[in-house]
Amino acid sequence: MDTGITLNPERRTAMLESGAWNDKLITDYLDQAVASTPDREAIVGYQVTSDTRTALTYRELNDKVTRMAAGLVALGIGKGEVVACQLPNWWQTTALHLACVRVGA
Repeated sequence: MDTGITLNPERRTAMLESGAWNDKLITDYLDQAVASTPDREAIVGYQVTSDTRTALTYRELNDKVTRMAAGLVALGIGKGEVVACQLPNWWQTTALHLACVRVGA
């Protein structure tokens, strides 16, 4: 999918060299956290309506993201695809975003 966005190569180089940008995706940071502190809490959610607290470690979050990414691929979602969702501000929204990034959508 062509987004119509063009980036001046000189600007990209300057931004990388200045440290303002890097070549990492948010999933790269998740992978680093899973490797270094897999059992540390990554995300905590609380649902007021059901009085339910959910805490996921980086390992658990990564497992959910991996499963969601596989589900997206099974539905035909791939690199460059646009995914729209309407979810409350719960942990599932974060996991879906990470899954989309993981498959390149």
